[in-house]
Amino acid sequence: MGAEKWKDSSFQYDGWEHTFDNNFALDFLKSSPLSKPPAQLAPVQCCTCCALIGAADCQINLSDVTVGEKNCQLCALLLRTAKRHCNDYELKGSIVRKGSALESKRRGTKILRLYSDLECSADTGEDVQIGFPVLPEVENPARFALLRAWLSWCDHSHNCNKHNTASDAALPTRLLYIGDPDDPNYDPNFLRLDHAEKINGRKYISLSHCWGGADKNQFCTTQDNIDRRQEGFSILDLPKTFKDAIKVARELHVPYLWIDSLCIIQDGDNGKDWEHESNRMEEVFSGAYCTIAATSAVDSNAGFLDRNISSEYIYVQDASGRRFYIGTNIDDFDNDVDEARLNRRAWVMQEKVLSGRTIHFSANQTYFECGQGVYCESLTRLKSHYRKKHFLLDPTFPDRLIKSGNESTIEFIHFLFEDYSKRGLTMKTDRCVAMSGLEARIAAALGCQSRYGIFPRYLHRNLLWQSSDNKMERIEYKTQNVPSWSWMAYSGGIQFVDIHFGMVDWIGNLRFDEECESALITDVGKFRNCTMKPDGENYAILNFFRLRRGWIQYDVEAGKNLREERCVVIGKTSILGDDAKDYYILVVRPTSVDGEYTRVGVGMIQRDYVVRERLNVRVV
Repeated sequence: MGAEKWKDSSFQYDGWEHTFDNNFALDFLKSSPLSKPPAQLAPVQCCTCCALIGAADCQINLSDVTVGEKNCQLCALLLRTAKRHCNDYELKGSIVRKGSALESKRRGTKILRLYSDLECSADTGEDVQIGFPVLPEVENPARFALLRAWLSWCDHSHNCNKHNTASDAALPTRLLYIGDPDDPNYDPNFLRLDHAEKINGRKYISLSHCWGGADKNQFCTTQDNIDRRQEGFSILDLPKTFKDAIKVARELHVPYLWIDSLCIIQDGDNGKDWEHESNRMEEVFSGAYCTIAATSAVDSNAGFLDRNISSEYIYVQDASGRRFYIGTNIDDFDNDVDEARLNRRAWVMQEKVLSGRTIHFSANQTYFECGQGVYCESLTRLKSHYRKKHFLLDPTFPDRLIKSGNESTIEFIHFLFEDYSKRGLTMKTDRCVAMSGLEARIAAALGCQSRYGIFPRYLHRNLLWQSSDNKMERIEYKTQNVPSWSWMAYSGGIQFVDIHFGMVDWIGNLRFDEECESALITDVGKFRNCTMKPDGENYAILNFFRLRRGWIQYDVEAGKNLREERCVVIGKTSILGDDAKDYYILVVRPTSVDGEYTRVGVGMIQRDYVVRERLNVRVV
């Protein structure tokens, strides 16, 4: 028997497909005259090396481009950009066109993009994306017009927000009133913290952001200042990230905004308000008209409306006479958003998934994410494959997931928990609550009650987790008794054991204790005729002849004498109908209470080296 294996599922590798959506682009550009892409006085003529660059079957050898770069602007741009993004192997190959993208034929690395505008679209037809080769300036009114157009298009063309408008879900306890420009008494500096009872069901926007190292005493709502804030206070009292969020919400004509540090009492009430409100995050973000993600802001003082990107583009005419733009590829949602600091925070996972629609303000451009994909500020649209991104985009999460079947559901839950476990938390004790909304949503869809990240419907598989980075520590919860068999009891990343479907018979006598929420009821066994020795990050289980017969990885503490350890068999593998040969196990140790054990690790062992010792014990 070999060492343990880990999932290499399709969820881990899930790219975006650049797709055409010229219907939205045409509608927006026709209605927003300020948003036309800047054109050069005359198009640049393609040379013989790049003359076919706009053809659907375009294939250009980079060696030919090297010849033309001295006298051709387009060849120079193509080669310069290829050297920036491609490795030596790709640079010896050719460039092909795929949709509106020019990419390396050998590895598919995107290098440049083709764009059209309203004037050129008659030439290019439907096979070139209408859009911006260079983004509008930060303060350009077209930037905010695009945000409004995205939401309006989604409101009228998609189902992403219908569950929100049709539901009777309660508003957050408090919302920040930012003013209504149509009100004759409107004052742009005036803000007020309103209780839900005064709001009468009006829509609001939520903010997802990094607190960072900003001085929280400057802006947080506390027991001491909440009365004053309910009477009214100045926008000048707030940090730049909050001011930017208020500006965006006003541009979207939404008078209410939810910001955690302002709408939840952060100090002076022994944490009672935070404890109550933190359990309502599912309602807060799923009930918002949309969420603003301050993706580029490292803290509350940084702001997020500025951006750094500078793109190159050329207005060209190819051999067939077609005119279009060719510019650097500026659409990179994975790096700009998913890999940004904000999305390395544990709390943000459920904020992002539960928000039906999110506007991401990254350092490079703005993106609009809804159930139909991602709309880029360049007017390109990104569409998800039927994998993890497709499920994460679900505006009624997890409906798409549950309809996909058991195997996809199990793999996605494991992916979600693995991702979450590796994210950062300022307070380790938030490990349970920071994704409680997501957990509750999944449990409700499965028709069960989850316990600390473990769903009874997939109980056996959910229990077979282990450390992914050997940095686990037991979390000292003050008000909760989180059991040892839950990965939420520890800090650090986890991975689930890769178990092929249909290859394991799960143990029947394993269940949640009906009387104690933090206990499992099961049988316990002991090891026989074997020893163990360190083997890299794990321990190898050896028989009398020193042959490997299994493995154990401990959660936190180092291994002891195997004779003193006990185990819980979770499942038995079977091959071609033969009797079970290998056992998936939890390694446990007795506590001071008779018949009670605590988990210390996970492993796999051949059946001849385990024997049942006690029935119906508790693992806590």
